[in-house]
Amino acid sequence: MLPLVRSIASDICQVFRSVIGRRADLHRIVRRGTLSAGPLYDDELAESRADLQEEYDQIWKYREEIESLGVLLRQPEEGHVEFPTVLLGREAFFSWHLGEESIRYWRSADSPATSRRLLAADDLSD
Repeated sequence: MLPLVRSIASDICQVFRSVIGRRADLHRIVRRGTLSAGPLYDDELAESRADLQEEYDQIWKYREEIESLGVLLRQPEEGHVEFPTVLLGREAFFSWHLGEESIRYWRSADSPATSRRLLAADDLSD
């Protein structure tokens, strides 16, 4: 399943980067609008907002797609996802970031997502 998750996470990151750029463009348009408001400004602003909404909608669709696989999207900008599991008799998550070749990290369910630990052979035996 990781190749499919990798593809979706890559798409999410790509759209997320575009959203960041588009938001910066939108802020520039809004700031510029105080100097040059008018019909062209209104059209440009409306188009930028519509494009931004499309990208948010696309991220939401990708999120639904990845979650339909039982995978949780944690940080879309980094392609960080987690796979629910049970390790050492406790609820836990396998943790993976875009760019990692395989799933090599985990965390317990009661730990923050930033507290990933390297998987060891002992972690996988009950």
